[in-house]
Amino acid sequence: MKMLSRSRTSALALLAALAVGPAAYAQDSSTFVYADAGEPSTIDPAKANVNWEFTVTRNVYDRLVDFDLADPSKLLPALATEWKQDGNTWTFTLREGVTFHDGSPFDANDVKATLDRLLKIGQGQSYLVGDIASVEVVDPKTVKITTKAPTVFLASNLSRIEMMADEDIAKHAADADGGEAWFGENANGTGPYAFVSWTRGTQIELKRNDKWWGKFPEKPFDRVLDRFVTDGANRARGVEGGEFDLGNFVPLDEALRIGGTSGFHIVEGNNLWAWPAIYFNVELAPTNNKDFRNALVKAFDYNAMVQSFQGRAVVPRGPIPAWFPGSPEKDAAEIKTDLEAAKAALSASGLANATMKCSVPAGFPEFRFAATVLQSSAAQIGVTVEIEELPFVEAITAIKSDKSNCFVLGNANLSPSDATKFFSAHYLKGGFFNSGKFYDEKLEEIVAKLPSIADEAERAAMLKQAAEIVVDSHYIIWAARPTTVVPEPDRVGGYRIDPAEYINIRLWEMHSNQ
Repeated sequence: MKMLSRSRTSALALLAALAVGPAAYAQDSSTFVYADAGEPSTIDPAKANVNWEFTVTRNVYDRLVDFDLADPSKLLPALATEWKQDGNTWTFTLREGVTFHDGSPFDANDVKATLDRLLKIGQGQSYLVGDIASVEVVDPKTVKITTKAPTVFLASNLSRIEMMADEDIAKHAADADGGEAWFGENANGTGPYAFVSWTRGTQIELKRNDKWWGKFPEKPFDRVLDRFVTDGANRARGVEGGEFDLGNFVPLDEALRIGGTSGFHIVEGNNLWAWPAIYFNVELAPTNNKDFRNALVKAFDYNAMVQSFQGRAVVPRGPIPAWFPGSPEKDAAEIKTDLEAAKAALSASGLANATMKCSVPAGFPEFRFAATVLQSSAAQIGVTVEIEELPFVEAITAIKSDKSNCFVLGNANLSPSDATKFFSAHYLKGGFFNSGKFYDEKLEEIVAKLPSIADEAERAAMLKQAAEIVVDSHYIIWAARPTTVVPEPDRVGGYRIDPAEYINIRLWEMHSNQ
C-alpha cells in the first residue's frame, strides 16, 4: 500500500519493474540467467549426481581442495589451506574465518559430519572417497582422514566433495529419512552463492555471498536464476534472443551458429572422455567372441562420427584423454577404420552373417547416430545390428540382463587426476557402468595397486598398461571425443570448460561486461 501512495511516475516505474520478464533479466547487469538442461531431483550434495544438480551444489557449497583447470594435476587451497599425507593418514589444516550462509562458523566438525554422512548414504559422489576408513577431529582447524590403504588421490578427489554444516546434519538426522528430504530442497553452504528459493518446474534462485572467503571478478552477478529448459532448441533460442545469458548443452550446430554471430563468441575445450562410447556384452553371443568384437571395432566409420561434430572431435586411442595427468594417449596406436582387417577378424570369429541388438538411451541424438553408424558399418562386413531406443535405465538394464549386445554411453571422469575411480565404475567387476560385464584379473590388480604408487612415472606406466588391456579386449568402440562448444554473449564473460566434468558452470567466475 505504501508503494501505491507514491507519485504517478514512481508507480509506473514500479509496475514496469514488476512486469519485467525473463528476457529483461538477462539484460540486467546484476542478474545472471542460466538455461539448465533439467530440473534437479535433489540439491543434497550427498546425492547430487547430474549437471543440473551440480549447478547448485558446486556454487552454493565449497570443497576442501580446488584444482587448476589448465593443469588438473595442480591442487589449490580452498576450505583447506594445507594438507599432507603420511601413509594411510591425511591431515588437513582448515581456513580461518569461514562462515556458512546462516552465519555459523566452519570448522573440522563440519568436515567430519559431511564425510561421515556421505559415506553412510553411499550415493552421488561417494565413490570418489569410498577408500576413507575414518575421519577424526584433531582440533577446530585440523582434521585427520585415514584411508583403508595408502592413496595419493585423496586430496584430488576431495576437490569434488561439497562441505556441509554439522549443525544442519545433526538437526535433520532425526528425520525418518535421515534428513534427505530437507537437504534435497534446502541448502546452507559456505560457497560464493547462497540458496534463495526453488520454484518447482521453473527455476532456482541464488544470491551472491558477499562474505565469501574467495575472490570474485570485478563485476560479479549479485543474483542468479537457474532456469529449467529441457528442450535444447529452446535453450539455443533463449541464449540467442537474450532471454538467457548462457545455456547448458546447447546443440553443437546451434552453438557454432550462435557463437559466430555478432554479439557472441565461442568458449570451447576438451572435457569428455568419450561421447559416445559403444559397450559390448562380453557374455552374450555373438559379442562374447573377441574376434567378432574386433571386427566391429575395425569396421566402424570413425570419420562419419568426427564429421557429425563438424570436425570438432578426435578419434580416441583408448579410454584416457590426452589432457589427463599421466595419460598414455599420445603414445597409443591410432584407432581407425580398416574394412579388410575387419573382414579378416570376422572370418577368424567364424560368425559370418551374425545378428546382434544394440540398446540406445533415448534423448541423445549423438548416441542414436553412433548406433546407426555401427549398423551401417557392420552391414559392410555382413553383420546385422538391430537398434532399440529406450529410456536410460531400461537401455542399460537390457545389456546387463543379456537382452542386448551393446549399449551406448557418454564417458567423463569427475576426478581431475584419479583414473582408478573411472576404471572401477566402467571396467571392473561390479562397476555400475560396466554394462557388458567385462572382467580382466590383471586390470583388477593394477587398479587396486595404482593409488598407492607415489612415483608419477611408475603410475603413468601402470595407467598405460591398464588402458592397453581395455583397448586390446575390443570391449568398447570409442566413437568420438568431441570438443565442448559454448556460445557466450559478449555482454558476459568468465565461462571456462572444466576438463573433469560434463558441461557445468562456475558462477563465481562469471562477470558482466556491461
